[in-house]
Parts: sequence; structure tokens; C-alpha cells
Amino acid sequence: MSEFPELKRNEFEAFLLHFSKPGSLKFRNNKWVGLNREGKPFTVHVKHGNTRKYPPPLVEAVAKDLKVSIHEFREWYKNL
Repeated sequence: MSEFPELKRNEFEAFLLHFSKPGSLKFRNNKWVGLNREGKPFTVHVKHGNTRKYPPPLVEAVAKDLKVSIHEFREWYKNL
């Protein structure tokens, strides 16, 4: 079971913005594309339509791509 929580759409977008390289995040063709803090590219594919919640396994996978530890995430999440 994932230690990461389920995120609402606005929380997920804030998560991506906070932990990606500034100015790199774009939403195109139902996917988020950007650079992690090391400058490496990442992509998050979003289901077409009304995706309102992002499940813990997805949040954990994205955090891994963004090189975000659970401790960093928790600190950010409690200040959200």
C-alpha cells in the first residue's frame, strides 16, 4: 500500500508545479509534460474527460519520477 495520499486535481497540479523545474510544466494533449528538478523530462498521461482524483499509486510513481521523497511530500502536503 502506498504511503502517498489520493490527490484532488488541484492538489495534483500544485504538486507537479511545486516539484518540477520552474517554468517547465505544460499541459498538452491530455498529458502533463515537464522537467524534474534534475532537468530530466517526465510525462503524466491523464484520462480524457473528468479526472478529479489521482490515486496513491499514481502519486507515488510521479513522485519517484520527480525525485521527491515521502518526507518532502508530507512536508509540502501539510502546508498545502
